[in-house]
Amino acid sequence: MRRPGRPTDAPELKRQIIDAAAEAFSQSGYDGARIERIAKQAGCTRALVYFYFKDKPALFEAVLNDTVERRTAQMEALPASLADGLVYWFGMNMAEPRRIRLVMQEALAGRTMASKRATYLEEQLKIVQLFQHHGLLRRDIEPRKLLLIVLALTSFPACLPAVSGAVLGTAERDAFIAEWSACLRQVARILSPGGS
Repeated sequence: MRRPGRPTDAPELKRQIIDAAAEAFSQSGYDGARIERIAKQAGCTRALVYFYFKDKPALFEAVLNDTVERRTAQMEALPASLADGLVYWFGMNMAEPRRIRLVMQEALAGRTMASKRATYLEEQLKIVQLFQHHGLLRRDIEPRKLLLIVLALTSFPACLPAVSGAVLGTAERDAFIAEWSACLRQVARILSPGGS
C-alpha cells in the first residue's frame, strides 16, 4: 500500500482508483460502495482518494464518465450496416457486464445524468440521423425514438441475460448470444426503409 504523504499527480494511481471504484460501485451500488475498500483495492490511502476525487459523488461521476470515454472509443469500430451495428453493440454490452451494472446503478441511485453522458447520447443520436439520411434507417420514426429502440434492443438483453435467455428458451450463454444476434438481424430489416 502506498504510504501517506504529499500526493503527486499520478495518472496511474488515478486509473487504479477509478478501476477499483468501478468494481465497487458495480458490485455494491452507490450506497454500498465504501471509500476505504476502494482505497485498499487501489493500493493507496483514503486521503489520496479524496485528494484526486473530492467526495464519493465526484468519484462515482468519474467512474461513469470513464465508461463513456471507453464507449466513445468503441464507436470508431462501429460497422456500416444497421444489422452489423446492432449485433456489434449487443456484443459489446454482453462483453462488458461491469459497464452495464454501472449504468443500472446510476439509474437506481436516482442521479441526474451528467453532461458528458448526455453528450454521448447526442452523438449516438447523430449517428441515427446519419443512418436515416443515407437511407439505412427508416425515416417515418422520429430519430430519438429510434435511438431508444436501438438502446433497448442492444442493452436490455445484456442487462437481464437470464430473463432474456429464458424467454428465448436458450439458457446457455453462447446459444443466447447467437439467438439474439440472429434476431437483431431480422429486426434490422424491419427498421430499414421499406421494412415491415
